[in-house]
Amino acid sequence: MKTSMSIIVFFVTFIAVFVASMAETINREEDCIRRNIARSQQPSLSAEPTKRSTFYFLADQFCRKASRVIMFYVRLNGKFPSYYVKTLCNVFGNDDKKVKEYVVERWVEYSKLASALTCVSH
Repeated sequence: MKTSMSIIVFFVTFIAVFVASMAETINREEDCIRRNIARSQQPSLSAEPTKRSTFYFLADQFCRKASRVIMFYVRLNGKFPSYYVKTLCNVFGNDDKKVKEYVVERWVEYSKLASALTCVSH
């Protein structure tokens, strides 16, 4: 009884640590940026249309909400949130030019703020 209980406790602890470490590696904003990039690229002719799952719909909803939060932050503070700039730099491999191009295309209203973006400070 004592041995089986300690095995169960060990297993539960292992799973909890594993899930916590995985949660840190998943960046939802980064996923949204990558989805936007994928949508803007032309689909290949060989790709067959796929059915969208419920997860895809939920992820889409999250991306809309996240974009809305960023938009309000920019309106209030006159700059992009540092976590968002850091995520952009992550996605584009610290290439300032690509980050600025993405911001100009994606955030047309706030494209004038693109000139102040840099990956060095983040």
